[in-house]
Amino acid sequence: MVKPLLDQLRAKVETASGLPAKTKTELLKLVSELENQTSASNPANAASDPHGVERLVAAVEGLEASHPDITNIVTRLAAMLGNLGI
Repeated sequence: MVKPLLDQLRAKVETASGLPAKTKTELLKLVSELENQTSASNPANAASDPHGVERLVAAVEGLEASHPDITNIVTRLAAMLGNLGI
């Protein structure tokens, strides 16, 4: 359920035009961290970094004006992870 949203987020970040390389790298790193935390093969990771979602949301909010699609996806992702208690 979360994986499709993470895949969609990764694709949006990778194809975003005008996104600074440093920001793109940071966002992709955070997506990878979230993928690791929510991995069904390692459920113990889910609670290892409770600030991961907050950092991801903060990074994306800075891009809201120029990349509203990314912000929308991350908002949905953060809400979903929050509802799962992650």
